Amino acid sequence: MFRTKNANPVISYLNLRRLIGILGILLALVCYLGGKLFAGLPIQPSISDYYHTNVRDLFVGLLVGVSLFLMTYKGYEVVDNIVSTITGISGLGIAIFPCLLAEGVKTPIGFFQVDPNFSYTLHKICTVIFLLLLAGNSYFLFTLTDKTKEMSNNKKKRNIVYKVCGILIFISLIALVIIKLKVRPQIVEQYSIVFVLETIMLVSFGVSWLVKGETILRDPNLKK
Repeated sequence: MFRTKNANPVISYLNLRRLIGILGILLALVCYLGGKLFAGLPIQPSISDYYHTNVRDLFVGLLVGVSLFLMTYKGYEVVDNIVSTITGISGLGIAIFPCLLAEGVKTPIGFFQVDPNFSYTLHKICTVIFLLLLAGNSYFLFTLTDKTKEMSNNKKKRNIVYKVCGILIFISLIALVIIKLKVRPQIVEQYSIVFVLETIMLVSFGVSWLVKGETILRDPNLKK
């Protein structure tokens, strides 16, 4: 029984899409629940701040998992591969170069033990690239279809979901930048505004990939 060969030992591209979506959705939830249940922590100022808590391993592990899946994902066109690979690399950058623990801290940080301010700069750059590409991927690439075939009703519905998710990510990112520049840090931390916006972006990203994995709105007997 245990020696029976698997029908298809190669991971399905649909399952890979679903895994990416599930991990994206779980990231914020796992960080919050892990910190709350096992360390009694309130919501942290941002998801990245969980790097400095008891859930560091989970935060880094999930982010690396998502990033590696993105880097190994192969879409229908070369542009899909390029965008997903760059997105994955930027996601790894977020994990490898952590954010600041506190102002004035000079202790080397992260895997490469670099200056914390330098690490935070790279962290922010990678985060912006990661989120912009997620939005663009959902809005522009996922909505592409074979022009030689008639678009099904479910494909039209999926495109609406993709566009909504892309718009939510983009608007949340713009709001995040404005809030960082215009709102007092104390208010931002008090209401966990950054955490909430990041969660919206990650959930939108996850939903988009779950739909792309045909978890819902699937066309019967069609791959796309």
